[in-house]
Amino acid sequence: MVVKRQCSFCADEIEPGTGMMFVKRDGTVYNFCSGSCRKQQLHLGRVGHRRKWTRAHAQKKATEQTGGRAAQNRAAAKAAQNPEPTAPAPGAPAPELAEPAPEPATPETKPKTRRRPKAEAADADSASP
Repeated sequence: MVVKRQCSFCADEIEPGTGMMFVKRDGTVYNFCSGSCRKQQLHLGRVGHRRKWTRAHAQKKATEQTGGRAAQNRAAAKAAQNPEPTAPAPGAPAPELAEPAPEPATPETKPKTRRRPKAEAADADSASP
């Protein structure tokens, strides 16, 4: 069975028989799909999920937009704890709704106008014979 590997930098799938494996002295194993990914991570010290051209960046951005698994689990637990209120019985009095708080009064201000330079005075001086 062929083992599918993933690039440690860009998260692309590495085809069997291609790519590079780098083992650090502490035993950490890195798999790279290309020399550019190896150089970006090992020599330049860059992180894959911060580079917009990598698949790792797209995956991280997608989890941030959906809120990730933890946020989805919290939302499901909260919905289970607080079920939606049911409609009142037909003969029951309607619940009183609180009036919305009045908005604070904001003073009316005039929009600022731009002053134009007085060009008429300059034209009048040059028009004199």
